[in-house]
Amino acid sequence: MSNLLDKKAFIFDLDGCLYRGCEPIEGASSVVAALRSRGKKILFLTNNSTKTPAAYVDKLRSMGIGVSLEEVLTSSVATANYIKRFGLGNCYAIGEEGLMTALKDEGFGILGEEDAACAKYMVCGLDTHVDYQKLSAACLAIQGGAKFFATNNDPSLPIEGGYLPGAGAIVSAIATATKAKPIIIGKPSSKVMRAALKKLGTKKDETAIIGDTLNMDVKAGKGAGIFTVLVLTGSTSMQDLKHSKLKPDMVLASVADILKI
Repeated sequence: MSNLLDKKAFIFDLDGCLYRGCEPIEGASSVVAALRSRGKKILFLTNNSTKTPAAYVDKLRSMGIGVSLEEVLTSSVATANYIKRFGLGNCYAIGEEGLMTALKDEGFGILGEEDAACAKYMVCGLDTHVDYQKLSAACLAIQGGAKFFATNNDPSLPIEGGYLPGAGAIVSAIATATKAKPIIIGKPSSKVMRAALKKLGTKKDETAIIGDTLNMDVKAGKGAGIFTVLVLTGSTSMQDLKHSKLKPDMVLASVADILKI
């Protein structure tokens, strides 16, 4: 535990780590406040692409977790920023407000389904209203030469009492139909982790990531060379951990356990 508290910066996952759906994890706000009192830097990093950073600020604050806009990095924002290196152009995107806003803010045009075949980029995130028409348009965009990007490949989304299909379920459908391999920006990709460290202004050995998934949070941290903490309040159970070759540096029942120091 002393190794954890020696870190200068903490990257927190959101879904399954600080809250489940609309229910905050007990002690989450106190943990964040305690780390701030020690002068630690905080970044809230989520693969969920549906909301804007401002919306996540509102959600966290409603749960008593203090946060500023600059402390939130979403996979949508990281994706839009990454695509910009290939040049601006029109996108056909499957996603919700968070992704659409991020793309527009970076200067990309958003095409409708009828014009998808003309898109320079096909960008996929979580869309809770996805239908066959949207999937078809995505396939036409890729067949027309669009470069395929995904905000993340999470197969599921933790909620109160279980989980729902995540962005990865949609990405997989498009990839299966087109045989195209997407460029994934969110966790566990090193792309979003480089963006996170840049935003924090810390080195990898000064930073820890805390999350609830082995194949996303822990894998992302291991790939980035930073200290990894797995919490068991989300999609990973102790049984999953026992059968996994991927092991975190620390396992906690909940983020609240940090308060026991």
